[in-house]
Amino acid sequence: MPASLDSAFINTIIGEGSSARGEFVVKGFFRIDGDFSGSIKTSGRILVGVTGRAKGELHGRDVVVGGVFRGDIYADEHVVLLASAVVLGNVYSPRLEIERGSILDGYACITPRIREEGPHAVHLQSSYVLKIDTTAKVASPLSQWEQ
Repeated sequence: MPASLDSAFINTIIGEGSSARGEFVVKGFFRIDGDFSGSIKTSGRILVGVTGRAKGELHGRDVVVGGVFRGDIYADEHVVLLASAVVLGNVYSPRLEIERGSILDGYACITPRIREEGPHAVHLQSSYVLKIDTTAKVASPLSQWEQ
């Protein structure tokens, strides 16, 4: 199936009110609308929906966050933080879109090297890292996991 069609159909979903944990390796679109803890690796898109809460590592072609995520995001193409997003962690991607109202408390490493050499290469390149701090006090929807 062509990449554009492959990413249009949801292959795996964690629905609102559901929870899952573990290590997932899937093909295609992975959507989180419930609670998730662990790691996801896919050649397609990962979406953390507005009602989604996740922690761990996300590895995908594209990653879109509209809910709450704590951990590291690795994308081969780009990452989008929607206005409702709260990301407590680091982002590694060739492109990053941040909508007004979203919160990113972590490092953003925006470089094409992630596509060329994989996530292991960016940890060695401190010159590519931009620190984005938020100074506002925000009640974390992940407070149950912060212990």
